[in-house]
Amino acid sequence: MKMIRHVCAGAVLMLLINIEGTFCLNPPQDVKLVGSYLQWKKPPDGDSVLYSLQYRRGFKSDDEWYNVTSHNGTELRFKITPEFYGAEFRVRAEKGNDVSEWKGSEKVQCVNTNSCVPVMKLFVKPEKVYVTMAHMDDSLEKEHGEHIEFNLSFWNVDNGGYSKVESIITNSQKQILELESGQNYCFQVQYLFYEKPYGNVSNQSCASIPETLEMMKSRDLLFIILTTLLVTAMCGVCIFLLFKHHKKVKQLLQPFRLEIPDHYLEFFRSGEFPLQACPSPSSQSLQSCDIIIVIENS
Repeated sequence: MKMIRHVCAGAVLMLLINIEGTFCLNPPQDVKLVGSYLQWKKPPDGDSVLYSLQYRRGFKSDDEWYNVTSHNGTELRFKITPEFYGAEFRVRAEKGNDVSEWKGSEKVQCVNTNSCVPVMKLFVKPEKVYVTMAHMDDSLEKEHGEHIEFNLSFWNVDNGGYSKVESIITNSQKQILELESGQNYCFQVQYLFYEKPYGNVSNQSCASIPETLEMMKSRDLLFIILTTLLVTAMCGVCIFLLFKHHKKVKQLLQPFRLEIPDHYLEFFRSGEFPLQACPSPSSQSLQSCDIIIVIENS
């Protein structure tokens, strides 16, 4: 039993010696996010030291780290660009084959990127739009307080064009807008910092304002009235034309009269065609009723 304990103690001691030998450089000092930069201080023995920088977007222990290839290894800071929002960094010192342990940073937030946009949601009701605006994180409120504001813009997009853009500047995250029913409106929001644009403009969100029940009833009533007036007017025009051209209309409406020859009528009455008198023999013209006799020579 004692033998096993000695073996285990020796193994742990060797592991600690190996770890200590692996990290033979002091790590970077005071790694932190300052504005739009990740910065750190060189270690006490930081002469001729290079710095390796990595990032990851998740915070689980098995999330993969990626090298930041755009970082100059000799610099003590790194400019944070918008694509690194939500990421976590770590940095270590390197000198030849010697390296230090990693030193991590806090999560990158809106205050570090200068590119965040407010999160906007719309809820429409007849004649009203409820606009909710929220921060992507609370870093701007903590850093700037009431100096950070929302600039909410909206405009009417009906009638084939755009109306004048209206804006509301507010610290409140909820706004109720009374707008014209039956119209389409689009909305955008951006941060203001000391009354100047801050970050990016959000994507447009458009919505159709539904009509009230009274407006729908009024529209249906107006449609019925217009339809009735149109039908009445068409009937009046038809009656006027019939009255003005009644003789022509009467002729057109009469049935077509078919004249039957008299000899056909006589046949239908008596069952025989009338016989026509043959002309005298002295007549030189040959009529349809002449009798022709052919005599053959024997």
